[in-house]
Amino acid sequence: MPTATKEVWDPRARHYWDGNGQLIASYREVLGGFDEPVWDTYVLYGKDARWDAARPPAPAYWMHQLGTVKKPRAKGPYWAPAVFLERTRALLTP
Repeated sequence: MPTATKEVWDPRARHYWDGNGQLIASYREVLGGFDEPVWDTYVLYGKDARWDAARPPAPAYWMHQLGTVKKPRAKGPYWAPAVFLERTRALLTP
């Protein structure tokens, strides 16, 4: 398992590297509110999510880690592990 996902023990979790920046450009459009490429961003999808178009679908929930809590460099929720865990559990609950 890649080191970037060492704390994510669930085998359904995936980590991908986008060396050419195509995906980060796509997420910039999907998530909105970014003045720069989208990285350090964590997205959650429900079980029915499908990627059937050129860009990714809108996630059920997302957070970013751009800038700092007090001075984020993007709109949207700033990384808060407890909140992300709560949202993850909600998506996994039948």
